[in-house]
Amino acid sequence: MDNLIVSEVLKKFKADEAARPECIHPLVRDPDLRNLVALWSMSTIEFLPPKSKLPDEENDRWKWLWDKVSFDREELSVSLRLDRMKLSRLFDRAVAFRLIYPDGTTNTLAIQYIRGDIAKSLQKKPGPTP
Repeated sequence: MDNLIVSEVLKKFKADEAARPECIHPLVRDPDLRNLVALWSMSTIEFLPPKSKLPDEENDRWKWLWDKVSFDREELSVSLRLDRMKLSRLFDRAVAFRLIYPDGTTNTLAIQYIRGDIAKSLQKKPGPTP
């Protein structure tokens, strides 16, 4: 399969992020999922472009893109301090909600949310004065 086609399909999914802001909703109450999304772009990912014909349906295209992706699950599991079973479930959720991309990038809305969450947690709350 031509890498240009793969790039165009990825670009289309990324361009559609703004139309799907609800996709970041799972991040609100799941710190493990937030951590997975935050670490995804720092992971060693091997993205081999699919060799099969490009499907017509959007969901099939998404699955098609993920067909040849591999990464070091053990490394990610250790980094996240999660067992492999929980990592597998989180990974499936991150893919299903399109929070991460098979080329090692992440959903920009998700990253914006995570950055905001981190900024809030770093704000100092005023304590009692002595």
